[in-house]
Amino acid sequence: MWSAGNYETLLLALATASSHQYLLDLLVQESEKALTGVTLWRQEGGTLTLQGWSGSNEEEGTPVPLPGAPVYLLAWTPNTPLPASVQAVVGLRLLYLDALNEKLHLKNQLTGLQHAVFTDPLTGLDNRRAFETHLEEAETALEDFVVVFIDLNGFKALNDEHGHALGDSFLRGYGVWLSRVTRDRAHVYRLGGDEFVVMARAVLSPETFSVWALERLQVPFIEGMSAAIGMAWRHECEDVPAVLRLADERMYTLKESQRSGAGIPRRWRELKPG
Repeated sequence: MWSAGNYETLLLALATASSHQYLLDLLVQESEKALTGVTLWRQEGGTLTLQGWSGSNEEEGTPVPLPGAPVYLLAWTPNTPLPASVQAVVGLRLLYLDALNEKLHLKNQLTGLQHAVFTDPLTGLDNRRAFETHLEEAETALEDFVVVFIDLNGFKALNDEHGHALGDSFLRGYGVWLSRVTRDRAHVYRLGGDEFVVMARAVLSPETFSVWALERLQVPFIEGMSAAIGMAWRHECEDVPAVLRLADERMYTLKESQRSGAGIPRRWRELKPG
């Protein structure tokens, strides 16, 4: 049934087959026409399920459990002896392919969980946990960076007057806007509610960045809505918590000025990071 050279070639090919279907195709193609058809079955809970076939399926042999992999059964035609070593290699390769598929499935699940952990579900932006992680990375790398805190003016009134559905749509839209205007310049996060953060690392010109942020991070598409923006650089402060406090203080200073109708305070406009 099998020539010596063909037999060795077949075993090697079966041992490295990349899929269930390729295994079946090899059995038919490399058998020197000794096999005209093979079918693969899987048994779970007493039920046989067809997994694949190759060659002619006009006649079906009797499914035989594979050595070392009794969950799989192989049938072949014509009903001639199939070397036990061939059956064993097929069974082992099937189990190995199953393990690879399970590993890939678990990896995809883990990737999805990691994505969920670091992603804001409403906007799709990175969340507070991602922001804290990236802050730590920048600090460890001893890089200068700027943190931009953003709080939206008028959002509560929008929610109260038009409902949370419109409010959520606005937050998603503003998140898209921030992502588009920052692009490769910075990274955007939503901390929760109407609070957003933009962080940029290795800013070449703090003064230019300040002007850009005050102009481009505003709300351009809804009348009566605006953004209170506060910035602080790592080199201005002794540690990261101090950077966050300074950015927060500057944001609320601007927010109070906007509430009073004074606009951006002169001392804020002229402030340059030291």
